[in-house]
Amino acid sequence: MENLTISEIKALPPLPQTIVELQEVCQNEYSNIKEIANIVQKDPFLSANIIKNANSPLYGYTRKVTSIVQAVSMFGVSTIKGLAISSAIKSTLEPNLSPYRLTIEEFTRISNLKSRLIYYWYKNNQQFLDILMPISIVMHTGMIITSECLRKTNRNEEFSELLDDNNFLDLESHFLEINQFEVLRLLLEHWNIENTMINCVKYLQRDEMPSEFEVYVYPLRVLNATITPYRVATDNQIGQAIEMIEKYNLDIPSFNDAIMKVKSLESMNA
Repeated sequence: MENLTISEIKALPPLPQTIVELQEVCQNEYSNIKEIANIVQKDPFLSANIIKNANSPLYGYTRKVTSIVQAVSMFGVSTIKGLAISSAIKSTLEPNLSPYRLTIEEFTRISNLKSRLIYYWYKNNQQFLDILMPISIVMHTGMIITSECLRKTNRNEEFSELLDDNNFLDLESHFLEINQFEVLRLLLEHWNIENTMINCVKYLQRDEMPSEFEVYVYPLRVLNATITPYRVATDNQIGQAIEMIEKYNLDIPSFNDAIMKVKSLESMNA
């Protein structure tokens, strides 16, 4: 069954040239907002999606965003890169998440909340956000491929019946011999996304990793414990996250502050 998943990925077309150019310019430390905005503006679909996100209550901005330059200024380079990759992937894959009992709106909401949490947590350590933000936004994109494979094998209803809040990764491995994070790594490789992102996803579920990836993988593990596709920052999730933060020697006060802000956003949109 893993072969079916790999075949689905290999059959996907390349990402738009806009994303290729955006990755290149984002890796240049001397790039500026105008350069990035000029690239994004070449793609009307991407431009519309970024402006739509900028005006979403989930991002908590108080003034209406009407231009890409304004959106890039407000979001920052790392968020724009993540939104661009996510937007291109979704438009390429035509997502249907019915086996997971999720709508596209719910899927997008979780992606946005993950990106907000990591942003609030690491806003004082922005050198890490260039990797953390894009991964947080695309974290569950592998679900789009696994959903398609489940439907093609006519196992989507059986999968959906067995699904609960906590077992989706194990259930994916049982039905498809691969889980969504492994699929995400293959997707990023297929589309030649930068190696650091690929390796961060690769080591997300492994016990050992090169030390240079710990600064990214550890907070991403905490993020996945705190927000799943089905639950957002419950008391149990926060307790588990705090244990992980202590184990990894990460910043607890900044995390607690980030949780409060995310919960505030959630209550505003409830």
